[in-house]
Amino acid sequence: MGYKHDRSVWSGGTAESGGSIHLSFRSGSRAGAASGKSAYDYISREGEFGGPDRDPATYTESDHMPSWAEDDPGDYWDAADLFERANGRLYVSADFALPRELSDDDRLALARELAQELTGKEQLPYTLAIHAGRDEDGREHNPHAHLMFSERRNDGLERARDRWFGRANPTDPEHGGAPKSRTFHGADWVERARERWAELINHKLEERGLAHRVDHRSFERQGIDREPGRHYGPSASHLVGRGEAHDWLDDALGVRDDEKRLHDLDQEIARLEETRESIRRDGLPEDRQPESRGYSHSYGGGSHGGDSWER
Repeated sequence: MGYKHDRSVWSGGTAESGGSIHLSFRSGSRAGAASGKSAYDYISREGEFGGPDRDPATYTESDHMPSWAEDDPGDYWDAADLFERANGRLYVSADFALPRELSDDDRLALARELAQELTGKEQLPYTLAIHAGRDEDGREHNPHAHLMFSERRNDGLERARDRWFGRANPTDPEHGGAPKSRTFHGADWVERARERWAELINHKLEERGLAHRVDHRSFERQGIDREPGRHYGPSASHLVGRGEAHDWLDDALGVRDDEKRLHDLDQEIARLEETRESIRRDGLPEDRQPESRGYSHSYGGGSHGGDSWER
């Protein structure tokens, strides 16, 4: 049973051309000093983030919640802060732009469809919020959505909130925590999610008889010489709680696009390190010269484009 809150302050969208989509993923962890409850308050515009000067949340909903959080989804994210293990993720979040050329109802349907695509199979608790995207003049020029979801699967077993976030017990599930999903890892998964989001948008555009289409690839990967537009401010999404504690989960896609430049940068760093070491050695008096063992500094670049989705 889902929890929905429609604030009914939509206004009509305007047409814009198709192009590269915006869909990004991040994670928030206790180890990184994130706060699930603060992130929830931010996207749903509750608590300290509910002031009239904020870009409003036009719609919120939560689903797949355990029974103790069905009436107040904020309780779930507060409990995650309290009981999730120290090195565990509190949530994964997705931020995505909504097509302006579609109606309010169609944008809402798309956002809800993506939320279920990501969480429905494993019944992962989530909160979805749609923001109007108002500019300084109050015009809704940039509608977008925030989705935060737990990796704790709702397997239908009743658990107290402290037990819910404990370690799962595969042989005796009732005496362990809610099992965790292992789905959301790696650049390949992000690529598939972005591709699926583009498919959902294009299907809706086709349904409405609109000619525009979007592509999940960056402009560079499409061979288009154009700078991608910024959908909303870099500090708009979740830079809240106990610090700016978010690990980007889809940076590997951009890194993949820029692999050659990163490799060249690594080589340049290595060259500068070797030059610095040579200068340092030349400047030392003879009695302080290091033994002749050579100098090496490895910059393999292996972390670029790799799996940075640590739990």
